[in-house]
Amino acid sequence: MQIEQLYYGRHRLSFRIGTYLALIRMMGVAHLVTTLYGHALLVSETQARLARTRQTLRELICHGFDSDAGRLAVQRLREAHRHVKADADDYRYVLATFFLEPLRWNAEHARVKLDSQEEALLLAFWQRVGQEMHITELPATLPQWRQFQQAYEARHLRHTPEGERLARMCLRDVVKLTVPLGTRWAFRQWMLATMEPAVRDVLGLVDASGWGNGPLRVVARAVTGAVSRRLK
Repeated sequence: MQIEQLYYGRHRLSFRIGTYLALIRMMGVAHLVTTLYGHALLVSETQARLARTRQTLRELICHGFDSDAGRLAVQRLREAHRHVKADADDYRYVLATFFLEPLRWNAEHARVKLDSQEEALLLAFWQRVGQEMHITELPATLPQWRQFQQAYEARHLRHTPEGERLARMCLRDVVKLTVPLGTRWAFRQWMLATMEPAVRDVLGLVDASGWGNGPLRVVARAVTGAVSRRLK
């Protein structure tokens, strides 16, 4: 099995929503908003930055680290973070969130769950990303990564006006990357409904938990099919 089968195969919705929610979740860490993301730049170029992130990940997923496209993607990642003033824990947290959030979404909301082999494949891929980025002392197991994420967020997850603003902008713009125009509203509501409640509260986003049942689930089935055809 290849990592591409996870992201663009039977779990594609889990990874699409999970990755989008990961980007939004990070807006709850104030110093990441200003340090890793560059507040002014992200405000003015939200969709372009999101699109570049998605494209870089797609090249690594579809072509592999040792391909020409993969090597260029790694080079772009290194260059983009070369002058960022962040410590190793910040980088570990960003790395962790990109795979822990899709795993959380899959476990809580997906009909088809990842099995242990698929989880191991996912972990190995992101461990390789971390190694290529020269991030040291990477946790070895998923429980260790989850423990690290929880401890990091206990220290740093806080509401800020800047974080809320950027979270709302990401929620608005991220769906434009792959979601067909007529289904974007429903997709945004589904993202809100399936966001971890504590993170949604920190970000100051509307509590859409009531949308998790009833009408939205009917619409979400249609959205799933439409989005799946646009993911690759």
